[in-house]
Amino acid sequence: MFDQFHARRPVHPLAALFCSLLGLAVGMICARTPLIFLYLVFLAAVYLGYGMYTALLYTSIGMGIFGIVTGGITALLNGSLDRFWLSPARCLVIGVCIVPLLSVPPANLIRCLNQMRFPRALTLGMLVTVRFLPAVYGEISQIRAAMRTRGVDTRLNSPAWYRPSNLYRAFLIPLVMRTVNLSDTMALSVETRGFDPSEKEATVFHPVFFTARDGLFVALTLLAALALLLIPPLVQ
Repeated sequence: MFDQFHARRPVHPLAALFCSLLGLAVGMICARTPLIFLYLVFLAAVYLGYGMYTALLYTSIGMGIFGIVTGGITALLNGSLDRFWLSPARCLVIGVCIVPLLSVPPANLIRCLNQMRFPRALTLGMLVTVRFLPAVYGEISQIRAAMRTRGVDTRLNSPAWYRPSNLYRAFLIPLVMRTVNLSDTMALSVETRGFDPSEKEATVFHPVFFTARDGLFVALTLLAALALLLIPPLVQ
């Protein structure tokens, strides 16, 4: 579901998490500053340099449109365009700053946490949660395909989609049954692989290391954050 957002050479998971949280916090604090858009452009350039093309494209366009719509509604309610740009700025901050996290495969984060000796029950729960949503999305696609083969119009704007006989019997019940079966399969998979949450030592087949490339990524994000925080007071 989110595999298309992963970068070919992702940054270190903890570096991505730190930069996303830092960028989001600084961006929200300085959202009223006119330099916020220059800050976002700089971050976008850094992300493009690290191969985060797809995630940046989807999140910036989606959150930009959402920000323009909400800003327009706010302007209509207030009868003034003075603060119209605040909503797009805040939405773009969210869209741009979440890019590093989207570009990192969840498996890398779990490997990193295992290397740091996090409780295995916690890391397994995180991995199952991340993997479960795409699996459910795939089940929904299969159910809708089966409904189409039976002559049911599955378009959301179709009246047939909202009939109880179609929505309840042909979609909700199969989805619940498939979700329960999927949960049982995942539980059996963990059990057959001999998972023991009390086991302290756990090996990592592909260790994740912090490199100079990751350090440069963090340094550039810190530089942008410090510039956004310090330049406006100096100008004033």
